Amino acid sequence: MTVYWLVWDAAAHWIVERLTAEGALPHTARLRAAGITASARPPAPNCQTPPSLATLFTGTWPERHGVTGFRVPGTGGPVEESSAAFAPGRCAAPPVWRTAAEAGLRTAAVHVPWTIGADGQAEPGLDVAVEAYSDRIDRQAALPLTGGRDHFAVGPHPLDVTPEGDRIRVRSGGRSVTLGEEDGDWRQLRLGTDSGVWLRLVAAGGRRVLLRTGAWRPRVVGHDRALTDAVAETLPVFAGEGIGPTYRTGGLGPRLVDGGDGSAEDLFVSSMGCVHRSFEAPARTVLARHTADLVVIYLPTTDDLGHELIGWCDPKSAAHRPDVADRIWRHVRTVYGWADRLLGAVLDRARGRDTVLLGADHGIAGTAWTVHPNEALIAAGLAARTPDGALDPARSSVLYHPADNGSLWVNHQGLPGGRVPRSTAGALLDRAESALRAVTEPGGGRPVTAGFAPSPGGDPAVVRHVLFDPDFLPTARLRPDHAVVAPSRKPGAHITNNGDPRLHAIFAARGPGLTPGADLGTVDNTVPAQVALHQLGLGPADRARPLLPDTPARRVCTAT
Repeated sequence: MTVYWLVWDAAAHWIVERLTAEGALPHTARLRAAGITASARPPAPNCQTPPSLATLFTGTWPERHGVTGFRVPGTGGPVEESSAAFAPGRCAAPPVWRTAAEAGLRTAAVHVPWTIGADGQAEPGLDVAVEAYSDRIDRQAALPLTGGRDHFAVGPHPLDVTPEGDRIRVRSGGRSVTLGEEDGDWRQLRLGTDSGVWLRLVAAGGRRVLLRTGAWRPRVVGHDRALTDAVAETLPVFAGEGIGPTYRTGGLGPRLVDGGDGSAEDLFVSSMGCVHRSFEAPARTVLARHTADLVVIYLPTTDDLGHELIGWCDPKSAAHRPDVADRIWRHVRTVYGWADRLLGAVLDRARGRDTVLLGADHGIAGTAWTVHPNEALIAAGLAARTPDGALDPARSSVLYHPADNGSLWVNHQGLPGGRVPRSTAGALLDRAESALRAVTEPGGGRPVTAGFAPSPGGDPAVVRHVLFDPDFLPTARLRPDHAVVAPSRKPGAHITNNGDPRLHAIFAARGPGLTPGADLGTVDNTVPAQVALHQLGLGPADRARPLLPDTPARRVCTAT
């Protein structure tokens, strides 16, 4: 018996519902018809990917697992060094695979965080663990060509570009690849022994441009040598994200919403194909060769796509663009279709007593505006700039934390008077809250904030969390023009959770004891981990309650 758990990053329930109704996700429909389905609430107050994955995989909230954003602030104030959320040991609660290992069960994990220890070895019970995000060499780039010989670099690796008639040859070390505009696809180029990039030659902005993905060093470790070797041998060049930043800034030509003809979107989505291939190949190798009790597979493509496109298809967002929404939605259908195809492979691999779970860490909503909370705090006299325009913590009383996890902090560091008394700190936070409540979208429309909340694990007299309206993407950066709110170039986001159902994740599962076709409505996103444990025979009795109480066979395990 095996539990297969496929995770689509940012697969919002509302998006999956619409695509399934259109017939675009046949394998998702197949899974949902064969088992239970639900809309799953992500963690609050922050629902970025790290806290949301920690909640999904541990079945606990941030108060327990301690992951509160991509970076987790320390306790001394906003200028204290913060720690990386995906660092080994950063998640304080045990993920499902650790509980499984303690019971003698084995796991195979494909690009799943918290599966490799600080020593670089797989955690106990991991037959194989594939991971690459922790070692990025360089970000994606669009490289304009001169028509002659060009020289670029990817981290420490040189790229030499030489014209060969209508084509170009790109060399790095002893390897090379030849590209032409008519190729219409991306090609891999290995860099050294442990990394590489995907390349494509295009015409953009009236000149030839060499597009390349970012570069990472993947690692494959595990306690099953045969499986580990098989996965390592079949890995393509790893691409962890598409060329969204270049698309966003017009480097592929104007976007549809900026008057483009759709070619920029075509190029961006084609880069997402490189990402999908990077994740699909090891997943299929694991599906074909594993003997594990638990198989966990992560896909990022639905999240990457959502950040760049989804707002224009979101009728509840001010970013909605009915004039281009149908053309954009075709790309959403394409990328989700790739993910659905991999789900089909999982369903085909699973046997009668196996369980298949489809989940997501969070959903995603349209984003029309970028909000700069520190600009509002400066205007309120609570924060200050340095002479060169940067944020000056030594002269600031309250800051929106540079970790960008939604939190306001009373600053204890570098102030001439030393530590701020608790009574004064609370009053400072109240002033900061009032300043942010007064900020609205340009023209005096909606407030940018939807509420305020305690920060998980934080001292309420020192830190407070802002719940932003989903249409407002917060950033700790300052602006040269001091604007507090400005149009957003990124039309999809999921930073703070104010309860908006667009931020709910998809959840579906089939397996022994799970009633076919049962819709659970809305559940907490702690439920999938408890279902996985229950199906593995590890659900503790004192935490079990019936989600579907008609018969004992319908009992699944969930956190109370």
